[in-house]
Amino acid sequence: MPLSIGGHLVALELARCGVRDIFTLCGGHIAPIYDGCLKEGIRLIDTRHEQAAAHAGDGYARLTRQPGVAIVTAGPGVTDAVTGIANAFQAQSPWSCWAAPPRSARRAGAPCRRWSSSP
Repeated sequence: MPLSIGGHLVALELARCGVRDIFTLCGGHIAPIYDGCLKEGIRLIDTRHEQAAAHAGDGYARLTRQPGVAIVTAGPGVTDAVTGIANAFQAQSPWSCWAAPPRSARRAGAPCRRWSSSP
């Protein structure tokens, strides 16, 4: 088996789950996931703010009943997305939000974080 980058594995699994579009705000922590998404043919929709990415992923999921996904950067990116995460959770949208851990947590071996409103 060839050596894989973690971000490519995330994108491969998202593609297997039927994800076609991802809402995001570009950030260095999550660049490897972007590379994997391009390789898997997943469209990246760049927003101006993490809160917009979270709400857009939720709205996409509610309207299409397809998996809605938001990917945000660590720290303040997660904080900015909290309202969208809470709204999607309350609406039980088929949606998830992914965030990479900050650099200090990565050194300690912390994994990516994921919040989902789907069981």
